[in-house]
Amino acid sequence: MNPEYRKNLKIRAEHVDFRRKMRLSVLMRLFQECCIAHTEELGYGRDKTLDKGYLWVIANEHIAISTLPAYDEEVTLVCYPGPTLHYFFPRHFYLLDQQGNTLVEISAIWTLIEEKTRAMIDPKEKGIVIDGHESGKEIPMVPFLKVPPLEKQETISVPYSQVDINGHLNNSAYLDIAMDRFEKEDLSKDVSEIKLTYKKEIPMDSSFPLAYGKVDNVYYFSAPQFAIEMKF
Repeated sequence: MNPEYRKNLKIRAEHVDFRRKMRLSVLMRLFQECCIAHTEELGYGRDKTLDKGYLWVIANEHIAISTLPAYDEEVTLVCYPGPTLHYFFPRHFYLLDQQGNTLVEISAIWTLIEEKTRAMIDPKEKGIVIDGHESGKEIPMVPFLKVPPLEKQETISVPYSQVDINGHLNNSAYLDIAMDRFEKEDLSKDVSEIKLTYKKEIPMDSSFPLAYGKVDNVYYFSAPQFAIEMKF
């Protein structure tokens, strides 16, 4: 079996924002789709997971951005699994330009939960074993995020449009929520690093209290269910 998954992509209008650069939420969706596609290639498609009531979810993500691709640019998506850590599945992702230069790196931890109870499952007990590899050059996984006191407070509701196949707020939507609360002048700046930790799912039609703000030129977003750090 192929140890990595590759896909060529031309950046279209639906992938970019007003700067004609890739939206961060789109980057997240492409990463998710890449990981799922490779998992299917490795023999663990929906018949081994979704159809049996097991859902893939992300526990944390670390994103390092050198340059976001622009409209009409051709790129290559590359992803592969790291060695499984009992309940946890490391995943690594690279976005490359046509010359093979790395534009974006992502390291993340995925896990499987039981659809009815929403509890983590032991993948080996379910016959799900993914042999991964690492080069040692991957960006590190995200440690616990320490968020400073934040002045701005808001209650956020989760609409139908932001809910995914698992019935909860999709990971990509967290970044749209964050970007919608950037100061206007910062929307034209390039984000260079993002760290996200997820503590609990946020289902459709629910709401959550969000604290956010910019401290020392770093944006922080904090809720009982997650935390985000975004640097320029």
